[in-house]
Amino acid sequence: MRRRGGPGRRGTGAPGTAAELHPGIPDGHELLAACCGHIGDRTDDHPVTRAARQLAELHLARRRSPVRAAEIDCRRREIVVHIDRWVSDRTAAAAQARSLGAAVDGLAAAQVRATVLLRDAETVDDERIRAAWFLAGSLANWWGELVEQHVGSPRPYARRRPRGPR
Repeated sequence: MRRRGGPGRRGTGAPGTAAELHPGIPDGHELLAACCGHIGDRTDDHPVTRAARQLAELHLARRRSPVRAAEIDCRRREIVVHIDRWVSDRTAAAAQARSLGAAVDGLAAAQVRATVLLRDAETVDDERIRAAWFLAGSLANWWGELVEQHVGSPRPYARRRPRGPR
């Protein structure tokens, strides 16, 4: 499958996406693609997309092996902290900002739930499937807003000082 935004580390940079606001952070569609297993498996992939894929794999493992829930949840928490540290090391985010790692974990959980419902459904027009995919898509779209709140929106142009006497 063709990778969006070129190899690994850069986002698409499309207007209004998290990638435009902060080029070092992937957009919600890239995170959703990672949760679906399309990207995030190579060492040169963005660290946040790799983490998103790992979180989705852990959510799926938790569904398949409920007896390992504590171990899996512990690993998920480690990945969430890793994402938060990665972002805070590269941005001027406020200390009280919402956890981007927790948002990625929530997106991964929603995507896994939607996929499991789709695979197990007797009919694809089940309302639960529509609701689950709507939630996953909404969380992917919300990601851009969350990144903007977290790292701030850059000014579109530099302010100039007026010339001449005041």
